[in-house]
Amino acid sequence: PRVLYLEYQPSNPFKGKGPVQVVPFLYAGHARGLMKQNELESSSRDVESLYLSQDIGDFFTNAVRKELGFSGYNVQPGEARIVSGTIEKFFLDYVREVEQRFEIRVTFNVNRAGAAVFASSCHSNLRQAEDWMKSGSLIERGIRDCIEQFIESAQAARAL
Repeated sequence: PRVLYLEYQPSNPFKGKGPVQVVPFLYAGHARGLMKQNELESSSRDVESLYLSQDIGDFFTNAVRKELGFSGYNVQPGEARIVSGTIEKFFLDYVREVEQRFEIRVTFNVNRAGAAVFASSCHSNLRQAEDWMKSGSLIERGIRDCIEQFIESAQAARAL
């Protein structure tokens, strides 16, 4: 198996303010429920498993925290406005042995004082020329794209 060590760096164009709490995102894993919490889903023809160095839910949660903090939000525990969600798909595959494809699908929720105030989902499907050394950057671009979709729609709905 291969292990990817990723260091996520926030870089979104949005500005916001106010306190917000980000609770751990759940990684649903493969539809058959056979995935480990740090294993990327892939096609059955890929004989080598690929893992992140940490749980996918933890990595994604920290990326959301970093992006919100980068935008100007005060991200801390115990706040009334809570961001949470479920990572439904986290998929890296090889296409025709010349391309890599990363697909992510996440459902986001924003709750305030225990009541749901906003829900959205994002989907990102990116491709690049196959290069094992750049797999991490492809995954990070997909995560960033997904989080930016969430921030944009949550701000438009005045949930953030």
